[in-house]
Amino acid sequence: MPARPPVFRPQGWKPAPRAPKRREVQDPYYGSAAWRDLREACWSRDGYRCTDPRCRTPNRGHGGKLIAHHIKARRKRGADALWNLATLCPACHERAHQRARVGHQG
Repeated sequence: MPARPPVFRPQGWKPAPRAPKRREVQDPYYGSAAWRDLREACWSRDGYRCTDPRCRTPNRGHGGKLIAHHIKARRKRGADALWNLATLCPACHERAHQRARVGHQG
C-alpha cells in the first residue's frame, strides 16, 4: 500500500478558522412522535390523497410522497392542529408556496 506524500505547508501556515455551526433551522417539534401522529391523522383524514382541486399528479399522489401543509402558515400564527393541516403532493405544495411568495412581494 503506497504511503501518502507529506502535505506541504509553508512556514507560519494556520488552518482557516471554522465557521460556527449553523443554528437548527427546523423546529425540533417536527421530529417528535406528536408531529408524526398529527401528520398521519391528516393524511388519513384526507384519504392519503392531495386535497388541492387543481392537482395534476396521477391518482392525486396516492401511494407517493405526501406533505402535511399548514393552511395558515406558522409564521402567521397558524396552529399545529389537525384543522390547520391539508394533505398536498410535492407539486401542489411547491405551487402553494410559489403563490405565497408572489402574494407576499406584492
